[in-house]
Amino acid sequence: MAVHLLSYLNDQFTPGAIDQLSGDLNEAPANLSKAVSGSVPILLGALTKRVQASGGASSVIATLDKADYSNNPLDISQVTDSDRKLADTSTSARTFLHQMLDDKLTGTTELVAMYSGVKPESALLIFELAGSILMGVLGRQEQEKGLTAHSLTTLLLGQASEFRRAVPSGLEAVSSLLGFEELVTPAGPTTDVQGSDNFSGTELNPNIPKSDEGDRRRENVRWLRWAMIVIAGLILALLIQKCSENQNSIDGVSTDSTSRIESNAVEDTSVSTKQSIEEAHGQVGDSTAPGALGIRDSSAVKP
Repeated sequence: MAVHLLSYLNDQFTPGAIDQLSGDLNEAPANLSKAVSGSVPILLGALTKRVQASGGASSVIATLDKADYSNNPLDISQVTDSDRKLADTSTSARTFLHQMLDDKLTGTTELVAMYSGVKPESALLIFELAGSILMGVLGRQEQEKGLTAHSLTTLLLGQASEFRRAVPSGLEAVSSLLGFEELVTPAGPTTDVQGSDNFSGTELNPNIPKSDEGDRRRENVRWLRWAMIVIAGLILALLIQKCSENQNSIDGVSTDSTSRIESNAVEDTSVSTKQSIEEAHGQVGDSTAPGALGIRDSSAVKP
């Protein structure tokens, strides 16, 4: 089956990670856990609503494609031990969060803060950490495995009803604010994208779906790469051939290295040569003079 996103994100906030965050944020661990239980399904529901909108899925894929995931954590425990890492991770997810929640981000975090008993900035940090992990999981699959707008939409809609039901009682105001009543998994059989184990189930490559469109795109990239290599090889071969050709020192024109370059100013005017020309053509002077071939002066022709 495709990755269960709700469990995947909830499992990031282990008791150890919650304890570490509670110390950093000066929050009670129980309150932070409550904030996580509300933030995760809201985050996933907001993303699902976003991809349902016209052009929303393509916009999300474009955002994922532009991001750099080299420093993105694979799990939250990698950043909770460092204030600098924590700050960098939360910052990296802000664009992604604003894309999902837009002007409702502040109102949503305040409602979660009131529900859980944490400060609004602590609730925002929970959203940012969960968003960073979610963005990293989907983004790596988009860049490396060909996650497409279609397969992303199918994955999220396949779990949409579960996202709605997972929003805790007490956060109905958020559900109303974000329109979660429309989060319903389409009826019908499980699609190939939702049901196929297309990716290995590791932290780096969880079971995120792919599609034929993704396969075609990766195939096109591979074909283009090989085409560029072949073209570069041909250009290099032509340059090598050009450089190996002999050139004269006067005008740089390639010549036959076995021939002798002789200046046009050099002319054979020996007696024997003139006699040969006269016997062959009847004249040794200017062949452009008027008269029949071999006769310099037509007036000299005898009747």
